[in-house]
Amino acid sequence: MKKIIILCLTSLCFQVTFGQDFTQEADSLKNQGLLMPALIKYSEAMAKNPTSETLYKISSSTALLWTSQMRDTSFYFLNQALLEDSTLTALYDPDFLSLISDPRWNEIEDMQIQKYEVKNGPIQNEAFTKELFRMIIRDQGLMYAGNIERKRFMENGGYFSSPAIFPILAMEEENMAKNQTKLLLLLDKYGWPTASAVTEYAAAGAALIINHSNHDTRARYFPLLEKAFKNGEAQPLRYAKMKDRLLVEDGKKQRYGTQWEFVNSERVPLPIEEPEYVDRRRAEIGLGPLSIYLKERFDIEWNIEQK
Repeated sequence: MKKIIILCLTSLCFQVTFGQDFTQEADSLKNQGLLMPALIKYSEAMAKNPTSETLYKISSSTALLWTSQMRDTSFYFLNQALLEDSTLTALYDPDFLSLISDPRWNEIEDMQIQKYEVKNGPIQNEAFTKELFRMIIRDQGLMYAGNIERKRFMENGGYFSSPAIFPILAMEEENMAKNQTKLLLLLDKYGWPTASAVTEYAAAGAALIINHSNHDTRARYFPLLEKAFKNGEAQPLRYAKMKDRLLVEDGKKQRYGTQWEFVNSERVPLPIEEPEYVDRRRAEIGLGPLSIYLKERFDIEWNIEQK
């Protein structure tokens, strides 16, 4: 009997390992923009070791293909993936841009918010929360294709590999403009969104959209973000990004190292005020070391000794 149990466990471990290998291959293919080959690998991973994580990845990948048939597939797998999920992550996942105009997305929103509230308590302003989540998706939703082409742009010495990127960039700009118009109306109606009123994730969306607007709008609304941050109602990174951006736009040095530029086809941080003390300033507002942030987010090497 003991031998049988050991054999069963060995077989299970073997299947799990193979499933993980297929998932890693699929993730790599997806990151390259090869969605159909990625879906084949995700399907193989599901056959070896079914998990809600793989179901979710199948759903997000099919949503990125944008066809009506793939949207049906995406909704099917997303509902399965979220059965035991009580988070709000799916509601602001930019991979689902092709889904948010479908009536079935309302059902996904209501289901996840209900489960979240059972676990975490009621959301004070549910209507504003939903709007902010959708704005995050619209703001970021075309960046999957856009960022793949931007990477090729760098690899090709400053040339895009396909003219298909230009309508994508135009749609990104259009989405951001629509977001800004809508958000300003909502801010007039509800005021600046706080984490306690709309959840931390949705509140971060407001800062994201304002930061992607113009300088005058950023300067107008930054005091409201700063007040929310000082009251523990806003994410430190959103505060740091807008603060740094305004400083740079005013011809000053940034304080937290969140802003960068391209120099000879490489990302380089813009000038930082007393860079040897930047980690101390970041720690004071709840952020980790700049070298780790730059490496993980942008693959930038930054090694100035800290005091």
